[in-house]
Amino acid sequence: MEDEYRAYREVIAAGIRVLRPNTEVTTAGLDTLQEEVERLEPQLVVCSRPEPVYSQGEYVWVELPVDPTQPMKVSHGGRTSKSSDLTLEGLLAVIDDVEETTTTEGPLGGRQ
Repeated sequence: MEDEYRAYREVIAAGIRVLRPNTEVTTAGLDTLQEEVERLEPQLVVCSRPEPVYSQGEYVWVELPVDPTQPMKVSHGGRTSKSSDLTLEGLLAVIDDVEETTTTEGPLGGRQ
């Protein structure tokens, strides 16, 4: 998220760390996001902006808008869905889905 929303970014990260202690959480500003994604190879990215067109990651991209009247968008593999459940619980549900898929099917849906 933009640095002007740094507190919002950190509170979301802290909430995930507390409620999903087995989930590794790293925060980054928009200026370092691309480098961090390349370095960490995450399963899920939460960002205030849409997934970049140049993105070729094997991760789920969650567009979490700073405007609470806008829907949360979840993108993976060229598919995008919208959710009006713009709450921490809604975000945790996406995290749980990604972790469940990774656990049962291998990294992001690949059969083991």
